[in-house]
Amino acid sequence: MSTIPHLPIFVEDDAIESGSQIILKLIRPDWDLEKIRYKLFTDGITNKLVGLFNDSRPEDEGVLVRIYGKNTEQIIDRKAEFENFKFLYRAGVAPDLYATFDNGMVYKYIRGETLTTTTVRDPIIYRLVARTMARFHRLGVSGKRADDRTTKSELWSKMEQFANLIPERYSSPSTDLQFRKTFPQGVKSLRADIETLKASLENIGSPVVFCHNDLLLTNILVQSDNAVGSSPASVAFIDYEYAMFNNQAFDIANHFIEFAGVQNPDFSLYPNVDLQMDWLRSYLEEYIGESLDQNDQRVAVLKDQVNMFEIASHLLWIFWALVQAEISVIDFDYLKYAEMRFKLYMTAKSSLIK
Repeated sequence: MSTIPHLPIFVEDDAIESGSQIILKLIRPDWDLEKIRYKLFTDGITNKLVGLFNDSRPEDEGVLVRIYGKNTEQIIDRKAEFENFKFLYRAGVAPDLYATFDNGMVYKYIRGETLTTTTVRDPIIYRLVARTMARFHRLGVSGKRADDRTTKSELWSKMEQFANLIPERYSSPSTDLQFRKTFPQGVKSLRADIETLKASLENIGSPVVFCHNDLLLTNILVQSDNAVGSSPASVAFIDYEYAMFNNQAFDIANHFIEFAGVQNPDFSLYPNVDLQMDWLRSYLEEYIGESLDQNDQRVAVLKDQVNMFEIASHLLWIFWALVQAEISVIDFDYLKYAEMRFKLYMTAKSSLIK
């Protein structure tokens, strides 16, 4: 990847199309703006995405403009995200990055269909996801990334960061009232759980690898061959803003929870034991490079580790959602989401934290 230009442009939320046009003039000066098709993607709950396509030149790759959510620089290290993107591009798992701008980035549009709560359960597809995640994790098993960082998990410091950003009182009275009903003690007890959880999970043997950490359904694209009726050929992971070194089992547990879907999550869709075991076997075969029997003890050990890290996923995203409830302007009920994850967290806590 050659030097990535930075464009001194700020794209306003109410002027995404015109802002994208300005960017397009700079990175695709030969495109006729009168013939550009725009597609606004609405599933993002952190950023806003717009695809730009030149229908008069279908051989040209589409362009994706990602506008960072308002105030998200408080919870996302954009410099680290940029380094992640370059690292993953060089490893062959991220698309071409064309430019950055003051509140976003522009990169190659990857063709594919995002997963749904149905397709994520398809054995052909979930085995592709498992093997792709294993290859992703193997990128960082040496403990070195572009910035030569060690393999210490960054999960706990990320939790602390999010927890520190939760307001003492929400600016919206209705949000503040609802928060205090659900969390009558504030987040004091949840913050205390960070160290308890860290002590419980750090020594269960889950290796620290380079993780995506946000493999919800809309961050996984299914790609097929061009032949009509062909089976899925591969999957691709997108959006690396939460990528960091973390425990292997966290990334898997987090993805299993995301079987619930995005906009109206149904957490009863968590994969059953048979699906988990088949998924984990596919993952381990790719990760360690050998065929495994379904009854291989290593699969069972990984499953136990994943079960343990479910609680860590719930706690991280509770903190995240409580911050977003104050700072985000995206139309998503973050407080309701925090409440749902809190119920799951309390159930898991009763069985995991003694």
